[in-house]
Amino acid sequence: MPQVTLHHGNFEVQMQISSEAPTDVFGLADQLVEFARVLVGKVTEARLADRLREELGPCGKAGNCFEEDCGVECPRCGSEAAYRKGTRPRTVEVPRLGTVEVERPYLECRQCGRSYAPYSAGAPERRRYGQEALRRPIEATMETSYRRGAEAYPESPSARTLWRIVNEGPPPTSEEEGPLDADAEALKAPERTCVADATRIPAREEDAQHSLSIAHAVEPDGTGVDRAGGAGGRPALKRQPVAGRVGSETRLREALSEARVPTLVTDGQMDVSDVADRCGRCRWHLPRSVRHLLYNDDVSGDRNKKLTGEVRSLAYTDYANPIAAQATLTRWAAVRRQEAPQAAGHVERAAPQIGVYARSDPPPTMEFAVETTAPVEREMRELNRRFENGGQWTRSGAENLLQWHQIYRHDSKRWTGWFPDSTPI
Repeated sequence: MPQVTLHHGNFEVQMQISSEAPTDVFGLADQLVEFARVLVGKVTEARLADRLREELGPCGKAGNCFEEDCGVECPRCGSEAAYRKGTRPRTVEVPRLGTVEVERPYLECRQCGRSYAPYSAGAPERRRYGQEALRRPIEATMETSYRRGAEAYPESPSARTLWRIVNEGPPPTSEEEGPLDADAEALKAPERTCVADATRIPAREEDAQHSLSIAHAVEPDGTGVDRAGGAGGRPALKRQPVAGRVGSETRLREALSEARVPTLVTDGQMDVSDVADRCGRCRWHLPRSVRHLLYNDDVSGDRNKKLTGEVRSLAYTDYANPIAAQATLTRWAAVRRQEAPQAAGHVERAAPQIGVYARSDPPPTMEFAVETTAPVEREMRELNRRFENGGQWTRSGAENLLQWHQIYRHDSKRWTGWFPDSTPI
C-alpha cells in the first residue's frame, strides 16, 4: 500500500494509505481534515503533558511545585504546589478545521483544594459572571434545582456552573467569618433559645440516606403576633441559623459545644443535651412519640388515645417546681410500665427535660424563649422540599447547599453582602 511522508515546519508525518481510501479529491480531503482534528488534539495533549512534567515535576514525585518563573499558580490562593488530577476535555472552534477537542492537564491545589487547568493551550477564556449576575439564578436554585435555576433567567450560567459555585461553599463575609459556623454571639442574649432538629435526605449511594441537622437561635420579635397567623396566631419569632451539618449528629454537637449554648430544645431524638446549660424536651413531641410507642406495646384504639391524652396533659402542665414535674411524670411511667413498657420508659427518660420548664425559686437567669421545636420543624419542611428536588447527594454537596440555603432564608444582610449592586428576585 502506498506510503506518504510529509515535512512541514517542526512536524514530520508518515501515513500509510489503505485500499479503502477514496480516490476522489473531495472524499480524501474530508478524511484528511478529520484526521487533522484528531492529530491537533493528540499533539496538543502530548506537548502540554511534556511541559507539565518539566515545570511541575515527574508524576508521583513528592512535593511537586511550580517554579516562580513558570507563571502558574492557584487562581484562588496563589499557591504553586499542586497534585495531578488527570485531564479535562475542552472543545474549541479552529479556523478551517472546525471543532477540535483538546485534553488539558487538570490540577488540584495542595493548599486550598481548588481544581484548575494550568495551561490555556490557546483556547479562549470561558465566560465569567460577576456577582451581580449570579444573584437571581442562585436564588432560584435555592428554591428549585440547578437546572431550573439556570433556565429561569436568560443571563444565567449553566446548571453545572451554578452547581460548581454552590459546591465551592458560600463566601465568608470577612476573613474571620466562616460559612455557617456555630455563632456564639447569636446565643448570648438571655431571651434567645437554641432549637435543634434533624431530618433524612437521599444520599448518592444506593438505598442510603444522610442525616441533616440544623440549629436556630430563636427569640420573640416584639410584635406580639405571628405575621402569618394574624391577631389570634402563634407568637412571632425571630430565627437565626447558628449551625448546620450533614452527617452524624456528633458534628452538630461539636459545632454547638464551641458556642456555649445556654438553653436548648430538641425532640429527644438527638443526643446533644450535654452542649447546653439547660436542655428541654419539645412539649409537642413527647405525646406524639408516646402514641407511636404505644402501638409498639400493642396498645391501640381508644386505650391508645386515652394514654396519649394523659401524657399530653402532663407535658403541658405548669408545675410548681422541677421536682414536682419529674415526680409526676415518673409516677405515670411506673403505673403504666407493665401495660406499655416502651412508652413508660420514654416518658421516664423525658421527665428531667420537661421539668426544666417548671417554675423555680429563684428564677433561672436564662429562660426558654420557646418550649417546642416548631420553628425548626417548619424549616425542615422547606429543606426536605429542596433536597428531594435534585436526586441524590454527597455529604459535602448537601452541606454546602444547606449553608447557602439557610443564609439565603434567614440572613438577608449577609446574603446582600455577597451580591453587591444586584437586584433581588
